[in-house]
Amino acid sequence: MADMFAETDGKRREKEDREQFLANIENFLVNGDSLILDRIFNRIDFDKIEDDVYRKLVIARLSCPSSKAATVEYLMNHFDEDMDLSKIYRYLDKLNHSQQEKVQDISVRHTTRELLGGHIGVMFYDVTTLYFEADKEDDLRKTGFSKEGRHKKPQIILGLLVSLNGYPLAYCIHEGNKYEGHTMMPVIKELF
Repeated sequence: MADMFAETDGKRREKEDREQFLANIENFLVNGDSLILDRIFNRIDFDKIEDDVYRKLVIARLSCPSSKAATVEYLMNHFDEDMDLSKIYRYLDKLNHSQQEKVQDISVRHTTRELLGGHIGVMFYDVTTLYFEADKEDDLRKTGFSKEGRHKKPQIILGLLVSLNGYPLAYCIHEGNKYEGHTMMPVIKELF
């Protein structure tokens, strides 16, 4: 009776072929989170924003939330994408100036239709300040009240409107010296 665990010629050749194949591979990337998040990204309809940088930034932010510089490193290490940090900063300006409305429309449509059954009963709004390591102000980055005590640094105010379950509905960006109590009603009126 033959030993069923004995290595046959076929098994030995298969093992040798597999080892030779693996020995010739110099580098490979496993992007399971990208495979899953790409499908979700498309299902929500964010693929209607035909911009590869947007897709990469969203998936990177969901996979590994970190600074912009760390995002560049993450994209290189996990997706073999060589994206310049200045490209990310330029893209964030584009996102704020020309794509914000489209992003919010897609987000609200998906959240209200798919997740909340067509209506939003309760919303929450939160505001934070983001400061910049810069000495000079510009039209948006202004010195103002800072919760972190960085009153001498230019900053912006970022507001986020979410549903009861925490699904994002809209965001707004304001000058750093604006009173945050005046930022909520404009974003709600714009949304509805």
